[in-house]
Amino acid sequence: MHAQGFPPGEWPGTVLMVAQPQREPDAAARLRAANVRTGLVLGLIAAVFFFGVIIAELTGKPTTAVAVIGTAVLLYLIVAIGRHLRK
Repeated sequence: MHAQGFPPGEWPGTVLMVAQPQREPDAAARLRAANVRTGLVLGLIAAVFFFGVIIAELTGKPTTAVAVIGTAVLLYLIVAIGRHLRK
């Protein structure tokens, strides 16, 4: 027992402060949303490449194949550069 018969931390008018780590509750949700967006765009790039190769084989034109590969590369560059610009 300490001052006036009260144990430490239980004195009248005192407040016990406990440090809590500061966390943003929506940080995990924002990270998940960004990962989903990136996954969807990369999936779109794969789909363009996949279906473009099939169309290029069906048409037999080499310019179609070049256009498909160029489009897939362009989409990938937009994703890669865009992610770094937001940071």
